[in-house]
Amino acid sequence: MDTRLAVFIVHGIGDLKKGFSHDMQENLRANFKRALQHMGQGDREGQDDALIFREGLWADITQEGQDTLKNRMFNDPDTDIDWIKARKFFVDYLGDAISYFKGSTSDVYSQYNAIQSRIDGLMQNLSNETNPNQNTLLTVVSHSLGTVVLSDYLYDKRNVLEPDYQLIFSNFFTLGSPIALYANRFYNHESESNPFANFKPQKVKDENGVWINMFDEEDIVGYPIRPVNSHCKKVVAADLNVSVGSMLTGWNPASHTGYWEDEEVGKIIAEKLAIDWLRVNKWDKKEKTLARLKKHKERYDMPAS
Repeated sequence: MDTRLAVFIVHGIGDLKKGFSHDMQENLRANFKRALQHMGQGDREGQDDALIFREGLWADITQEGQDTLKNRMFNDPDTDIDWIKARKFFVDYLGDAISYFKGSTSDVYSQYNAIQSRIDGLMQNLSNETNPNQNTLLTVVSHSLGTVVLSDYLYDKRNVLEPDYQLIFSNFFTLGSPIALYANRFYNHESESNPFANFKPQKVKDENGVWINMFDEEDIVGYPIRPVNSHCKKVVAADLNVSVGSMLTGWNPASHTGYWEDEEVGKIIAEKLAIDWLRVNKWDKKEKTLARLKKHKERYDMPAS
């Protein structure tokens, strides 16, 4: 039996439905097969079932409070307010970011803990589908605020993910990510040379793994991560500026949801998955894997280090 790969797809701000995850799964499945064909490995058996997907929806946890808040603010007979539709949209989107506030486990900031508990349960479910007799490579594909949620989760679980769930944190693909903005949590006013030195996101555990951050320059939620500090430059292999979205959304901030079906995004992720699959099944020797990884970097103009 060939070894499969675990892929955890995590939604972001305001995402309550499963459509985006389905789009990404179909995107990755198709491009995974194409990548194997381009590598001369298109006849490998087991490729149809090579990827084990799990979806990470969490926005419903914050939505109940946001709906209650909107009802109280916008249906109060003593309050006159304009731009209600736009304000409701703003409450939903900014509300997720505000609700996701990291406090102590015993204090009033309970939504952070509820979201992290949801992610942990889904990760356990994903682990249950993998081979119990060996560790499985884990690739996380996350979007928007979901990138922050998973960055926190992977940091908190850095020492238990492998021994408890037999999952090796191998790849992290962040799409339209505001992670760089959260560096301001750690800003040190007393340091002139390196005020963000304490911002240290978790690096991947697999020696052949990568963290690739993708953003569209029209997407005002997505930002590069590597420039924040030397640690970010070390753990993030590349900040890739990709063009996503349709003719209606590709030139404006609505491009924020365009990553899921984008062909280039799918190719970048799926090619790495194909390299991993050939490696863990020992169909590629170490030298061949390193050569494929080098080509992967060169093809998408990733920095050498």
